[in-house]
Amino acid sequence: MKIFPLVLVTLSIMPLLTACQDETATPAADTQAQSFTQASLSAPQQGDFSVTDVTEPQLPPINTSRDSLSFISVPANTFIISPPAESHSSSSDEYWTTVTGTELNRGVSLSISQASSVIRISPRADTSSGTLMHSQAISPDKIQLINLDNKSSASKSSSNIHSLADPQALATAGLTDDSSALTMSSSAKPGKYLLKVSVPLAAKSSYLVNVKEKHSPYQLKLTSKFRVSSQARSLDFNVSLTNSDQALRPTASLKHADASYQTLKLVSNNGQWQAQLADTLAMPSSNQGLSEIQIDIKARVNGIEVIRTVKTAFKQFVPSAKIQQQVNTRWREGIPLRIDFTLDIAEEGRFALSGYLTGRDASGQDKMILKTESANWLTLDDSAMSLKLDPQLIQESGLSAPFKLMGLELKDQGQMARLSYQQEALILQQ
Repeated sequence: MKIFPLVLVTLSIMPLLTACQDETATPAADTQAQSFTQASLSAPQQGDFSVTDVTEPQLPPINTSRDSLSFISVPANTFIISPPAESHSSSSDEYWTTVTGTELNRGVSLSISQASSVIRISPRADTSSGTLMHSQAISPDKIQLINLDNKSSASKSSSNIHSLADPQALATAGLTDDSSALTMSSSAKPGKYLLKVSVPLAAKSSYLVNVKEKHSPYQLKLTSKFRVSSQARSLDFNVSLTNSDQALRPTASLKHADASYQTLKLVSNNGQWQAQLADTLAMPSSNQGLSEIQIDIKARVNGIEVIRTVKTAFKQFVPSAKIQQQVNTRWREGIPLRIDFTLDIAEEGRFALSGYLTGRDASGQDKMILKTESANWLTLDDSAMSLKLDPQLIQESGLSAPFKLMGLELKDQGQMARLSYQQEALILQQ
C-alpha cells in the first residue's frame, strides 16, 4: 500500500506536464518555421581592408561597457554606401619653429616670402628641467622685426610692422595661449628678417613662433593614411609644393596624443615618401585622441626661400580582431531575420558591427532597405555577434531576394578604431 501515494503523485503531475507542453506548442511551431543557412563572406574588392594577424592591445580600453546594444535605422534615400576614406590631405601656407628665450633676445632669423605675413609668438610650458615651467607672455611693443637684407637698424623695425596684437586682443579671437602677434607691412619685401624681443626673457624659456603667409601661392600639400596599424613599420605619404617644381627634401616628426614628439627617418620610394616607425615609442601611450605627423620643408622658389610646415592627424591602432569567413543567416518564410558572426579576438573587449541590407527591385537594381548595428563585450569564450534585421521593414520595402549585406564594418570600441570594412560583404541566399 505504501506505493499508491507515489503513483497518485505521479498521475497528478502528468496533467501538469501535458498542460505545459500544450502551452509551448505554438512557439515550437514558430521556431520550426525558421531555417538557417551558412555562407562565406565575399572575396575582398578594391577599397576593402581587414586584419590579417590578430594582436593583443597593450593599452587600457576607452570603452569598457558590458551592455549589449542593437539598432536598426532607415538611411535617407540619397545616402550612398561607400568605403571610408583611407587617406586625407591637408595644405599649409605657414610654418612653425620652437625657440628659447635666449634666442629671442639675441634674434631669430625668419624667412618671409611675401608681404602682410602674420608672425605670432606663443609661450610654451617646458618640463626639460624636471619641473613644469611656464614661459612669460611677451608684450607686443617689445617685439622688433629687422630686414636683414636691407641692413636696417633696430630703430627702423617699425617700418616693417603694420599692426600689433597683445594676448588680451588675441584671446577675444579664441587664441587663449598668451600669444602676441604682429602683421607685417604691405610694403615689406620678401627675404630674411630678424625677430627680436627687447625685454629680458628666461634663458631656458620656450616659445613657439608661427609665420602665417595667408593666400600664398606656395602651399605645401600633404597626403597620408588616416589609420596606421601597430604592425606597420612605415607611414607612406606624398608631399608637394604648389607653383614649384623643386625636388623637396622634407623632415618629419611624430606627435602623439600625449604631446610627446618623435623624430622620424624618411626614405624616398618611387616618388613617395616613407616615414620609418621605430619599434620603440612608435605607438602612443593612450587610446584617446589621434597622433599627428608633421612635415617641414625648405625650398628656394624664384630666388625666394620658402619654408613650410604641414600637419595631419591619423589614428594608430592595434589589429585586435577580425571577422571569421563563415556566417549564419536565420530565415522565416523567405525573409532574413538575423545574421550571426564569430570574431577572432586576441583579448576580451568591446566591439561593434554595422552594415546595410539591400534588396532587388523590379528593374533588377539593388536598393537599400535598412542599416543594422550592434555592439557588445566579447570574451575569448564567447566572441559571437549578430546583426538583427527587421522583417516588417523588409516586407514594406517591396524589395526581394537576392538580399545583400553591404558596407560591413568592424570597430574596436576600446581603441575607437576601425578594424575592417567590406563593401559587398555577403549575398543572403536561403
